[in-house]
Amino acid sequence: MRPHGLRGAFTIKPLSPGPPPDFLTHIQLQIPGSEETFSVPVRTWKSASSGHWIVESPDFTLERVQTIRNAIVLAPAEDFGPLDDDEVWVEDLIGSAVVWPDGKARGQVTGVMESPAPYPVLVLSDPEGREIFLPLPSEHFISFDEDGKILVVSTPE
Repeated sequence: MRPHGLRGAFTIKPLSPGPPPDFLTHIQLQIPGSEETFSVPVRTWKSASSGHWIVESPDFTLERVQTIRNAIVLAPAEDFGPLDDDEVWVEDLIGSAVVWPDGKARGQVTGVMESPAPYPVLVLSDPEGREIFLPLPSEHFISFDEDGKILVVSTPE
């Protein structure tokens, strides 16, 4: 998060590309190194050519935005509404076993990397204990068993 312009707007770098969530009227900010969060009302959301989102809040001035530079932006999952049948929260994949469609083990999800790609990049520990970065565009996502924590993918080797 960083200032944008002189009127207290700020930019947010989203984890994945797409339109800004203009249905959110409030977001939570967390200062790095602190566990406390505070609510910020949002007047407008805009898309920037860089892929960032521009947020205008009636509570912010340029000086105030500069004091919270690099804050982490949070929004409750319930504010986004129910997921479609073919959607999952990427953080729900952490700890899941990743397998090919034939059931052969690919590894276990240990994290998610931020990247400029328009899809998540999963961090896996393979059966030999090596770290693997697995880009996961939607066409390679086959299924996810949330109860069994099994993710089926069709990515190339």
